[in-house]
Amino acid sequence: MSNRIIQAYLLMSLILCIVIVVTIWNYHSTKEYVLETVQKETEELLSSFTDETNKFSNERVAELELIADYLVYIKDDQEKINFLEQQRIKMPFFTSLGFVYPDGKVLAADGSVFQVNQRESFERALQGEVVYSDLFPLFQDPSQQVTAIRLPIRDNGEIIGVLSGVINMGNILGKIATESNLPGTLYLYKDEQLVMSTKDESIEEKLVDADWFIKQMNEKDSGQFLVDENAAHYVMFQRAGADWTVVVDSFSNDLEDQISHNFWRNTAIVAITLLFLIGILLYIRRNEIREENMLKIDLLTNLPNRVLLEETLKKRLDPVKFEKFTLFFINIDRFKEINERNGYQLGDRVLFEISKKIQSIAAKDCVYRVGGDEFVILLDSQDRDEMKRLSDQIVHLMEEPIVLSTFESLWVTLSVGIRLSELGDWPDLIMQDATFAVQEAKKLGGNRAIFFSQELANQNERHRLIANNVVHALKNNEYYIVYQPIYELDAKRVTSYEALIRWESPLIGTIAPLDFIPLLEQNDLIIPVGKWIMQEVVGQIAEWDRQGKSGFHVAVNISVKQMMHPDFIPTVKEVLTVSGIQPQRLMFEITESVAVQNIELAKFALRELNELGVQTALDDFGTGYSSLSILKELPIDHVKIDRSFIVRMETEGDKSGIILQGVLDIVRNLGMTTVMEGVETEAQLSVMKEMGAHKVQGYLIGRPMIGKLAIDLQDEEFPFE
Repeated sequence: MSNRIIQAYLLMSLILCIVIVVTIWNYHSTKEYVLETVQKETEELLSSFTDETNKFSNERVAELELIADYLVYIKDDQEKINFLEQQRIKMPFFTSLGFVYPDGKVLAADGSVFQVNQRESFERALQGEVVYSDLFPLFQDPSQQVTAIRLPIRDNGEIIGVLSGVINMGNILGKIATESNLPGTLYLYKDEQLVMSTKDESIEEKLVDADWFIKQMNEKDSGQFLVDENAAHYVMFQRAGADWTVVVDSFSNDLEDQISHNFWRNTAIVAITLLFLIGILLYIRRNEIREENMLKIDLLTNLPNRVLLEETLKKRLDPVKFEKFTLFFINIDRFKEINERNGYQLGDRVLFEISKKIQSIAAKDCVYRVGGDEFVILLDSQDRDEMKRLSDQIVHLMEEPIVLSTFESLWVTLSVGIRLSELGDWPDLIMQDATFAVQEAKKLGGNRAIFFSQELANQNERHRLIANNVVHALKNNEYYIVYQPIYELDAKRVTSYEALIRWESPLIGTIAPLDFIPLLEQNDLIIPVGKWIMQEVVGQIAEWDRQGKSGFHVAVNISVKQMMHPDFIPTVKEVLTVSGIQPQRLMFEITESVAVQNIELAKFALRELNELGVQTALDDFGTGYSSLSILKELPIDHVKIDRSFIVRMETEGDKSGIILQGVLDIVRNLGMTTVMEGVETEAQLSVMKEMGAHKVQGYLIGRPMIGKLAIDLQDEEFPFE
């Protein structure tokens, strides 16, 4: 329910309450007039009523004083509340009991805590008086008008609070007033004989049980009896003297008609008001429902949206009403590029046209647009032939281009993930699985449909576990560093290492870097993890120095997020200062793609590192979209050439070899050190020697290994030397 409908309900309720209060007031004002008439003719009864009221009040004060004496010894608030509730149960004429602190905080017997009402009477009680407050609405039930008897609570002469006994005097007075209701006929008796009547009729003629009443009148000094509740007919008597008895019969046709007419008129006003308000609320609710339905419709395609899909899935996956169905998750391939290249207006046009094509093969009420470029079809069947037919139709929908204008068309392809429902599924799970299937289709190039299988489920579960646990891996010390040796051809020995992070999870097992490093980037965890890597590496270098190992450096990879972070350079300075190693023992590698994303930022960061004395390198050169000109732009010391050059040279022949030779010559002539990655055979090593590479890295030299094994390679003689 929206805030607007809640506000409407509150407003209508307030109006209804006002009408009811006014009508009740009107009705009671009429009865009040009648009561005043009766009171004027029965002074003896009013006197008795006054005496009874005073007696009632005096007794209540005495009881409150006893409670106040005991409250002094209770210090805990909850114990006070429990004690007050026990007393209230014993004395039900108290609507509520409360302990009021000097600051005005009230501890009520029912456990409520609020600020005191009727401040004047409260403050007077704090001064030592026993005070009756004015009428006020009860906090727990504002419809009750109550009064409070307030008296101070003293501890060794000091007032520590106020005890408030709340009495609904309206109920008490109303009961007494009801018992003395309307005047009608006055009778005067003496010695069991009727002396006078205001009407020409005896009480025996008016009352069915007249004999019983006269017997009661002779035996008692006073009494009052309800003859007819519906007619508000009371008979009251009071001993006026030794032998005289006054009897009042309240029955009067005029007064009865007046009260009845007033009652039904007020009832009619309340009923009409209630019907009018119900009509208004129904109108508001109808508009609310219409607006809620509008929120479930996609404005661009006029299809049901994700909100309605989730409601539908909840109903269809209900175990009690479950029936098998199939969910087709459709995603437009490379739609982001379409938006960026052509603008969002054209992108909306494409979405609209695709939605029409999808509706041409599936009913509109089972097609949903759930995201920017995402659609869902719910098929009631799980027949394999029907699913295959529909998935082929979806993929083939885009065999023809989308015609945007007379002169412009656009080719689009779709990827589809298909998920069969199972008993026990829930909406998030089935959508997650279908999305994972779409992602697998996109990895294969898109323009195809893939069924979500158990194999994909296992991959999805593993991916989910990795995503959930990567957040805690650093804190749980699950990462460790391995070092891959780099061999210098002229020196014929290992002269440097590349530090690589690994993750061994006690829950998942060994996790490949390609599976978790992108998650570190997405969640900005690469910043703390990157700092940890630096600390581990410089700590390892310092440890090797203490062992007498020197003459080498270690390379650490950095990402664009690390490089852009304002604390990157200060962190490098900090780890160098803490470890005490020489800056040139540390080298930072950035990939070619990172450098291309922000060339100016890359140049600034590399210059800062060079000024610290730290070595720098361009990693995976040749895999991006840059040209050789980037080498003259960046202030780097080393260039690591991607292993793809070796693969192409061996598979494509002389031309690729000539290109690789050219790259090596250019880098060398620019005064930079070349490192050839991916050297796995002695034949490849021999070619790199001939081409003039400075260093090589690959499985021929050694796989990534823990620090203790890696450092021993410095003293090892390799068989190809």
